[in-house]
Amino acid sequence: MENPLVTVIVVSYNHSKYIKENLDSIKNQTYDNIQLIVGDDASKDNSVEVFQQWLQENNYPAITNFHRKNTGLATMLNECVTLAEGKYIKIIAADDFLHPESIAKCVEKLETLGESYGMVFTDTYAIDSNSKIAADIADYNTLGNVSSEVFKKELIKSNRIAALTVLMRTEALHKTGEYKSDLLIEDYYRWLKINALYNIAYIPQKLSYYRLHEENVSQTKIQRIESESVMLQMLFDEAGENRQKINSFTSKKYLNQEKLSSEFLIAYRNYPFSIKRLSFALHYKIPVSIYQFFNKIL
Repeated sequence: MENPLVTVIVVSYNHSKYIKENLDSIKNQTYDNIQLIVGDDASKDNSVEVFQQWLQENNYPAITNFHRKNTGLATMLNECVTLAEGKYIKIIAADDFLHPESIAKCVEKLETLGESYGMVFTDTYAIDSNSKIAADIADYNTLGNVSSEVFKKELIKSNRIAALTVLMRTEALHKTGEYKSDLLIEDYYRWLKINALYNIAYIPQKLSYYRLHEENVSQTKIQRIESESVMLQMLFDEAGENRQKINSFTSKKYLNQEKLSSEFLIAYRNYPFSIKRLSFALHYKIPVSIYQFFNKIL
């Protein structure tokens, strides 16, 4: 098997506490043909200093991309991707880290399966702020070990992939465009775009460590993530297998008079399996009471 170059992109925002553990895990990979790119999006802590100190002390070559002004994750990733020279790319947040065999096993999987597979993902450990193993965040094995055809359909129903576990073909990343700054769940959008062009492989082994933080996620952010997920599912649900969930979600939002983004409304209007009278009501801002009246008649 060949030993192709793998680009590892490490991105940080106020992750100084965890950077050393992350970079140690990259240095300790059993796979040695690695291009390291480290980026920091104007952290308020001393992340940049930690990066620089580790690179100097370990005499480890890396391309650095340190922002003086915060631009957001998408901009940081797009800049780093332009610097990537590897056949494969792994993107990981600086507060997570890798099992020593992570890259080797992922490269072996993709090299064995061939170019019809655009990416591979694995199972992962969940860890707390002190790097102690916590309860699993999800059951990846249930759907990770199904056929490629089944997985393609299931991925459209919900995100089944932890970003830190992924190794992508650089070609697949370029084919699916730049990272979008207007999506909270850009990773899921990336998987869906790759899923439309390639097969996706899975390794049923815990080859990474995902950091759980004790931070409260606002209800507004949770609702936005849910709406974005349904919107993306509309864009890729060509067979209508997710129509019940999509229509139910949209109907509930409308009946409860909850705000939906213009992007969501456009996606629903173009969704071939939408409820047409609901789409009409949303587009023309028909009052709920009138919609319910005509619904009873119909």
